[in-house]
Amino acid sequence: MWRKRLAILFVLLVFLEAVVIASTITEPAALTRLFTDGPASIKYTRQFEAAVPPSSMQQLISQLTDQLGTFKRVDGTKNPYTIVLEHGTITAYISLDGQGRVAGLQFTEIIDTRGSLADAVKKITSLDGESSVLIRKNGEILVDHQGDTPLAVGSSFKLGILAALQDAIAAGQLRWDQSVPIRSSLKSLPTGILQDWPEGTQVTIETLAALMISQSDNTATDMLLSKVGRPSVENYLPHSIPVLSTGDMFRLKNPENEDILKQYRKASLALKRTLLTVLPHRNLPEASLFSGDPVALDIEWFMTASELADLIERLQHLDLMTINAGLATKEKWQRVAYKGGSEPGGLNLTTFLIDEEGNQYTVVVTVNNAKKALDEAKIMESYQAMLNYL
Repeated sequence: MWRKRLAILFVLLVFLEAVVIASTITEPAALTRLFTDGPASIKYTRQFEAAVPPSSMQQLISQLTDQLGTFKRVDGTKNPYTIVLEHGTITAYISLDGQGRVAGLQFTEIIDTRGSLADAVKKITSLDGESSVLIRKNGEILVDHQGDTPLAVGSSFKLGILAALQDAIAAGQLRWDQSVPIRSSLKSLPTGILQDWPEGTQVTIETLAALMISQSDNTATDMLLSKVGRPSVENYLPHSIPVLSTGDMFRLKNPENEDILKQYRKASLALKRTLLTVLPHRNLPEASLFSGDPVALDIEWFMTASELADLIERLQHLDLMTINAGLATKEKWQRVAYKGGSEPGGLNLTTFLIDEEGNQYTVVVTVNNAKKALDEAKIMESYQAMLNYL
């Protein structure tokens, strides 16, 4: 008898499990309910609710609908989904657990479709400070606002190092699989990871390049600069001679090193090169120095939008250029190559894209303000709008 009862219980449990699985919500349905019935209408994992309380989720949905209007539908059968509202679209990624509970949710692009490409460009060019915008399609210029004006571009200068590295590899001077040791003298501040790795750790040239571009690893950058040499990089950065390593830039901005900064600003090119030999013996600043207002924005890497466009178009074929897609959604394009750079008062976004029809686009935006920090969220929102209008 007890065996029969166990068998019946087992069948019942299997049936109940099948009912639970059958009743779980799909990803598109969960996104639909989120906007039509509200966040309280769907279930979340305990970890998700701890990270995003229901009140915060409700506030976010209200902000989105206030901005873009009434919900219309969800397009797509797998991530990323497009949430279509009355006046715009939202790109969404969602993951559900086995019981239909939301385990992950991310909105990556919020586009107001009431505008136009010209509107998005105007939002950039009307900002306080200096700006440049360059958009090319298949080599032809669609938009050119001060595309030949050198501005501070932050880590986007690393495209020049990659170009010089490619030259050295083509000439047989270096190899992608060649290993080099990490040296403490070349360790810089974050971003990146190599500054925390032990001295002497062997890293290939290809890995250094991938980290430099995808994570903007500053230590990887300075290691590559030391391998290819300043003169070869200066061929690609004619407005930034002598070209600074990231460590040079940080040390010059360090308040402790104000004596060298004053000399450097007034120095001849020859004296500047001499001062750069002294800098490695000075201290790096605390990273927190760069969390507020601009710090000596004249100590930077200056490039034009045209120069950046030429470089990314030349380098986009390298697979390492596609690791980080920046503000573009990879799934919407055949190919995306990206490099950006920022510090307080300076922001650059440079993207190369190929659409489904094979059209090639290059989109470069740089904004500088030496007196106050930029509204980076607003700039990025306008940049995303440009990519979507294309």
